[in-house]
Amino acid sequence: MASSTDLKALRIFIQGPVTHEMVHKLVVATLQVIPCTEDKNVKSSSGQKPLPSLMTFISRLVRYTNVYAGTLMTTLVYLNKLKLKLPKNAQGLPCTRHRIFLSCLILASKFHNDSSPKNVHWAQYTDGLFSLKDVNLMERQLLYLMNWDIRVSNEDMIQQVGQFLVPIKEELIKAAKLKRYLQKQKASQMSQTAQTMLSTPPRTPSYDSLLETSISRSSSTISGLSLGASHSRSSSNSSLYHTRQSSCSSIDTVSPTLAAKLNWMNKLDIDPSIEMAARSEEIQLTEMLNEFSSRTLGL
Repeated sequence: MASSTDLKALRIFIQGPVTHEMVHKLVVATLQVIPCTEDKNVKSSSGQKPLPSLMTFISRLVRYTNVYAGTLMTTLVYLNKLKLKLPKNAQGLPCTRHRIFLSCLILASKFHNDSSPKNVHWAQYTDGLFSLKDVNLMERQLLYLMNWDIRVSNEDMIQQVGQFLVPIKEELIKAAKLKRYLQKQKASQMSQTAQTMLSTPPRTPSYDSLLETSISRSSSTISGLSLGASHSRSSSNSSLYHTRQSSCSSIDTVSPTLAAKLNWMNKLDIDPSIEMAARSEEIQLTEMLNEFSSRTLGL
């Protein structure tokens, strides 16, 4: 049973280009299928051209057809299956290996692709070495020897092209290790960030900060109200004195310190609206300080 890494490597391999090493392996596998008589001056079955070397023949087919690595290496599976089915005493002619490889490549192309070259085109790819009649005959003979079983499984491909999958699997393993390392680093950083947020207590405002905030608010309110002081000072002294009396009548309800401060402000002819705003801010400040003191004592 093929592993997931083998299957991933196989998918990458079959989509890659054809290399010289693949062609060389096909030449070696074809030479081992069947022993043949050797004659350097022999011609093809059509008798028109001399028979080229097996390396030249396969290289031309690869160049003419622009075949993918997956289709080409399926031929290797068929060659090894045919080697097991042939009789041990079988012997072929000098062109037999060329015929065997061509027929295996034709079946591999038709098995892998919905649209593959027709046999007339395959005859043209041989540069006149084989005619259309020869191509049709060698295809039928191979199908008969294979018992019409041209299925190729992933396990068959992995077994035959295992040496080409080794570097691809190494790269996949390295990539998987790097991915796991980056995931661990990210999880560790997130964990440290969460622990830092949990270990840091929330900041409680100090007494000095509360006091500075209240004083700044009082100062901003008083400065804003002082812009209209010149308009109110033009009113009559009697109305101003009446307003001060109403303000002084409520001094008894506040602290002695605040009452003394308001009397001092009356002597300086400060606008009554400014006096009321300052008194309101001071009361709010006193209440905030008392509340903060009670909370501190409760802790």
